[in-house]
Amino acid sequence: MSKGKFSIIIPAYSEEDNIGNLLKQIENTFKEEADLEVVLVDDGSPIALQDVIKKSQYNLNINIITNRYNLGQSKSIEIGLKNSKGNVIGLIDADCQNPPGELKKMYDLFNLNSYDAIISYRKNRKDDFLRKMISKLANLILKIFTKSKFKDLGSSLKVIKKECLESLPFKGDMHRFISPMLQARGYSIFEIEVVHAERTKGVSKYGFSRIVPVIVDGILFYLTSGFTRPAKYAIGKLSLMLFLTSIGLNLIVLYQKIVNAIFVHRNPIFIISMVFLLLSIQIFSQIVKVDQE
Repeated sequence: MSKGKFSIIIPAYSEEDNIGNLLKQIENTFKEEADLEVVLVDDGSPIALQDVIKKSQYNLNINIITNRYNLGQSKSIEIGLKNSKGNVIGLIDADCQNPPGELKKMYDLFNLNSYDAIISYRKNRKDDFLRKMISKLANLILKIFTKSKFKDLGSSLKVIKKECLESLPFKGDMHRFISPMLQARGYSIFEIEVVHAERTKGVSKYGFSRIVPVIVDGILFYLTSGFTRPAKYAIGKLSLMLFLTSIGLNLIVLYQKIVNAIFVHRNPIFIISMVFLLLSIQIFSQIVKVDQE
């Protein structure tokens, strides 16, 4: 039994070759689902998807939103969420590598249970070697910072209560942190294995450039306990860590001066400690500035 209107959000960038096939698959898979909408967010594609898609060809309630320029997947999901009418949200990529039948399987499981979210993991990925390696590296970094036990934090297929998804921040590349952020807020989550298909059209936008945002956001996730605390406390932790490190290094310098007669101005550890001290003061001053504003 359905738990309400179901909104499928599809963030898409330059997927004009795949989107028609995906919509047709969704139509066939969810033909028994009366209360369904598809929210397609075109993330500034060079070829506008609204010019490619003829809504009359599909027996679907399709809402197309076009970003003026590329905002990223996380922001596109947030825009889709704000423009959705369902109280249950489904997330799926536009590259046709995630069969809608798997999303339907997750949606049915959601309706039969009381979980806040159903997430997925791809057991047999159909990507090339390089993309698999980059994805595994990103997944490892995510798990280190989030301490998550989920198997595949990069899998996009998800079914989540709208109210739960709305409680999450979507700055930067936060779509990779959806599952850990839900977990940090105490929501009940179930992970299920899904089929993954090979990309047959279009080009993957995934590369090593994605690793840097993962590291930066991972550090912020760790310092803010899953973005459940204000960012200033994260910055404060960093400032304190640098200050304590500076104190520790200065104690080493003092010991070397007394025991080994090493002059301070000749000790590189002293220079390093001063750099850490200045950094901690600078970072702390930014917290004060934010509070004053």
